[in-house]
Amino acid sequence: MRLSLSLGSEPGALVVCGFGEQRMADVMDQDGPPPNQTLYVCNINASLSKRHRLHELKEKLTNLCKPGEVIDIVALSNFYAKGQAFVVLKNLEQAEAAMKKLQGHELEGQAIKVAYAKSKSNAVEKIEGTFTGYKRVIKPKPPTGVKKAKPTVQADSDDESAPPPAPGFAPPAAGYPPQQPGAPQGYGGAPPGHAGMPQPPQQQQAVSQAPPLPHPILFLENVPHSADSEAVAGLFRAFMGYKEVRMVPSRPGLAFVEFENEMQSGVAMQRLQGVDMQGQALKITFSRS
Repeated sequence: MRLSLSLGSEPGALVVCGFGEQRMADVMDQDGPPPNQTLYVCNINASLSKRHRLHELKEKLTNLCKPGEVIDIVALSNFYAKGQAFVVLKNLEQAEAAMKKLQGHELEGQAIKVAYAKSKSNAVEKIEGTFTGYKRVIKPKPPTGVKKAKPTVQADSDDESAPPPAPGFAPPAAGYPPQQPGAPQGYGGAPPGHAGMPQPPQQQQAVSQAPPLPHPILFLENVPHSADSEAVAGLFRAFMGYKEVRMVPSRPGLAFVEFENEMQSGVAMQRLQGVDMQGQALKITFSRS
């Protein structure tokens, strides 16, 4: 099966993060881009991708590429770009030499992996005079919680015969129960969620539609009924941190894939979202439990 996927600050870079050495070599031989000046580096220790350590990461990569001349390094600290960087060398010969030095080199106890980028970097295009502007790639933000539901504004009634509220009486707000018999004038019922009262419908809907928070376990839907756990594992095993696949015998088409942490599961979810599996597009979300 061929997967054509991309991730990172440089649009179109080949993503092989988390592949084993032989697996990565197979991908580069069969589907990899041709040699060029831009190297895609992944599997970098996550601690080096923190904002206050990015300058240290760039300095380490620059020193490792010597005597080659590094003209640009792109490394970010956001959720989806952690553990990755793009290194642009002055020419192809220097890029080939740098790739041999970087491949498998350990940075803070973690062996980095390197491949050629799929497209030219902005730095190279600027030198060649073909740069036409930055191409902004909008990526989904990691879910951070439940957004507050906006209150619904009820239109004024056209019924002119409706009597106005009594002086000093405040009608209940939208979603609150009506005035209870015997309650003090000017007060509605108990606030939603108090004294056994249900929440307003709009708040219930907001909670049910809220995206799940990042989780080490992924929830798969639309899995082909003929696919077994080994077939599903074949897609996810290549990603760093993969642990196991759990099928749901009572519910064909569903499965769970577990990783060591939520960052590794998030990377796998983004790269395999909608991938074709036996003619069906996988739907992947974070597990809610």
